Amino acid sequence: MRYGSFVSVVALLAACQDVEERRFELRGKVVGVDVEGRTVTVDHEEVEGFMPGMTMPFPVKDDKMFGSLTNGDGLNAILVVRDRGTEREYWLQDLVVSRSLPSAEGPSSAEATRIGELAPDAEFVNQDGKRFRLSDHRGKAVLVTFIYTRCPLVDFCPRMTRHFEALEEMLRADSELYRRTHLLTLSFDPEFDTPETLRAYAVQMVQATDETFAHWEFATGNPESVRELASFLQLEYRTENDEIVHNLRTALLAPDGTLKEIYRGNEWSPEDALADLKALLGPP
Repeated sequence: MRYGSFVSVVALLAACQDVEERRFELRGKVVGVDVEGRTVTVDHEEVEGFMPGMTMPFPVKDDKMFGSLTNGDGLNAILVVRDRGTEREYWLQDLVVSRSLPSAEGPSSAEATRIGELAPDAEFVNQDGKRFRLSDHRGKAVLVTFIYTRCPLVDFCPRMTRHFEALEEMLRADSELYRRTHLLTLSFDPEFDTPETLRAYAVQMVQATDETFAHWEFATGNPESVRELASFLQLEYRTENDEIVHNLRTALLAPDGTLKEIYRGNEWSPEDALADLKALLGPP
């Protein structure tokens, strides 16, 4: 064997050793089918040992399945998660479709009754180390979403950041609406996501500047403060195997600090939130 071939084989073996593949049973309800994108969006139950129930899209590699999937179908499948170093790939396989499964995660009664309630006025610290409370933004409509910067799934925390990035652009185009709104990205990983880490994350992800931060803050707080607001908004998270397992919640707070809307999962769009902001605030 030539030396170059030997090196290639060794590299290939090393790469194979770095791959970890896990499989989980997933049950839920089909709420969207994207044939062109080869994904199916599922409102699913808790995936035991991996993540709580939520609504999200999953890649499906078996093209034949798209002919039999329709919205409202019950779905049992195997979720395959493959980690290679810091990269993660996941998809559904072995799909079994049924026609009579109720929604896996409908809006909870607790969630519904909190609409109109005053959000907890917890204290946080932003990317510049400045401490503030939600009440400091009274008089403005505030959109709050939750992330942690190490989240490895592009359809989870990074998608929330991209949604807010699009919203920031839309709001900037309307100076009056921009003046009457504020965006807040809140990390539920305060031990790792220090103000310095959050600033670096914002600069890397969305090329944030000081002008950006004046309208869109990246913040965290002590664990009790973060948990207080997260619980109010029905956000669930816990640490497992050096990762944080969590669902997704984004909230719209009215200028008086009361809860106006909760956006569950990752299926909401920036356009949805913009329309709700305009409806809430009305003409200047």
